[in-house]
Amino acid sequence: MAIVGSMNLEFAGGGEANARDIAELFVRQGYDVTLFGTGIPKGYEEKAGEYIFHYVPSAFTFDIMATGPVLKISHILSMGLTGLYTYNRIYEKIKDFDVYYFISPTIMFRNVGYRLMKEGKTVILGNHGTFFEVLDMYGFASKAYSKILTKMIFRKLLKNKMKFFIHVQNKYQAQYYARIKCDPSYIREIPYNNVKFSNYGCFNNEEFAVVYLGRLMGSKGVDMLLELEKRADINLHIIGKGPYMERLQKLKNKNTVIHGYVSAQEKIMLLAGSDVMIVPSINESLSISAIEGLASGLYLIVSATSMGPRYIVRQDNIFGVAVPRNPKNFIKEIERIKSIKERNKMDYYKEKMLRREIAMKMFDADVVDKQLIELFTDAINRNNKRNQ
Repeated sequence: MAIVGSMNLEFAGGGEANARDIAELFVRQGYDVTLFGTGIPKGYEEKAGEYIFHYVPSAFTFDIMATGPVLKISHILSMGLTGLYTYNRIYEKIKDFDVYYFISPTIMFRNVGYRLMKEGKTVILGNHGTFFEVLDMYGFASKAYSKILTKMIFRKLLKNKMKFFIHVQNKYQAQYYARIKCDPSYIREIPYNNVKFSNYGCFNNEEFAVVYLGRLMGSKGVDMLLELEKRADINLHIIGKGPYMERLQKLKNKNTVIHGYVSAQEKIMLLAGSDVMIVPSINESLSISAIEGLASGLYLIVSATSMGPRYIVRQDNIFGVAVPRNPKNFIKEIERIKSIKERNKMDYYKEKMLRREIAMKMFDADVVDKQLIELFTDAINRNNKRNQ
């Protein structure tokens, strides 16, 4: 089995985490798994870690779009064009596997995946860190962009009636694929993550606290944190590092603690002792942080523009709320939840525990692992029947 289309794992984004976790899952299922990292932007750590699967970092840097300088200049967008002209070399490098999982819909998937499908290989398309489902929501320019991308990547595959399973992270992605006439029986909605709820705690804490967990960068909506830091009456914990770190440190008040990167155990303790998690991202295809928040019983306040987090809170009203992406809306909702806790702390704690219990049935790693294994089993069995 080959997993293709993520950045090098050292980039440590959500897509890379999912690629690693999926590789480890299928090694445990008895598969011989090789994960091909496309490349990594210049300036990032390039020392590969040790894994239980075969790992090939910077596998396609013979393509200029996957080289460090170009990935850095393009803010990794060039990765989506890898394989535009070098697809034959990529194919030769990965052709000897039976099952392929492409992390996201890219030019590499169109060109290399198409050839693999024609040869009867099992191909599954993931949608980690992609936002095709929202492109047609923002006016003429984004609708035009959506049509261009759809034609570039899917027209050839659909025209030739290629069959491939599609693993979507949320219902908005599922609706996108239905809209472009993909076979609905091949679309599976699985909010994949590796959050084991049993590892997380949920405290009946005295002080009301708000937490942010994630990279401190513009696309994560960290500008919202800059506004929240101005509020002296909000106990705010910020977990993560990134380009906004210095600005946040300059503005923080006595009730804001910027933790940076922390150990897994420290992160779990900080989440367990909080009440609200804010997810102000401009867009995310899921949000592992939000699921970690639910594993800790936290109420989620997410940006309405961000389809993944919005999908999560709309699975059950108890999970949280999606609000317009504006500091006033986030602050108003924080104050509302704070007042609820102040009225009856025990009832508030019981609701935290109930939130965790309901979310576990939907998002726990054991639940989504089983769903993903079933997807792969169905994909392989259907493909074998077609090839008979």
